[in-house]
Amino acid sequence: MAAVLVAAMVVVLSVSVAESATVEYQFDVATMNVTRLCGSKSIVVVNGQFPGPTVSAREGDLVVVRVVNKAQYNMSIHWHGVRQLRSGWADGPAYITQCPIQPGQSYVYKFTITGQRGTLWWHAHISWLRATVYGPIVILPKLGVPYPFAAPYKEVPLMFGTCVRPTRWWPVISVRACMNCLSLLVYVRAQANGGRRTRRR
Repeated sequence: MAAVLVAAMVVVLSVSVAESATVEYQFDVATMNVTRLCGSKSIVVVNGQFPGPTVSAREGDLVVVRVVNKAQYNMSIHWHGVRQLRSGWADGPAYITQCPIQPGQSYVYKFTITGQRGTLWWHAHISWLRATVYGPIVILPKLGVPYPFAAPYKEVPLMFGTCVRPTRWWPVISVRACMNCLSLLVYVRAQANGGRRTRRR
């Protein structure tokens, strides 16, 4: 009887381990010139992207993110909304759960997605860097577990940041200049989509 119980426990543990995966990312944090609203600014970005890359995982997955700080500022990453169960040191607030990652150094964040589905976000958690160092976290249901609603046709994460609107970083010289810049952006994106123009005159 004991052998049957042990065998059943091994099967249950094997199934739960097989359902989860380890999802690994590397974030190279560096300074880069970015153009928005027809103006350029040197900002800190992740992997040459602004906003940063999407972290995608399934419920139950172990997420491992190696952050390499190539910028000249201290850095930490906060996984906003992720429940840090038994991994509080991976939460990211500088000087609270960890020392900041110094320039030229790296740090590995490890946490398991537990009991969560949906779209969250990650961001820098030190000084003004959170204005440009951020990106989405997409948590999908476990394999074989349906959505609690009809499956979407397509999902596209949208990130709204402080630099989307005119600021002291990207001031708009005139409304006409801004509209010309946006018109060019729509045209370039349409050409990238096979030449289909998406704007009306």
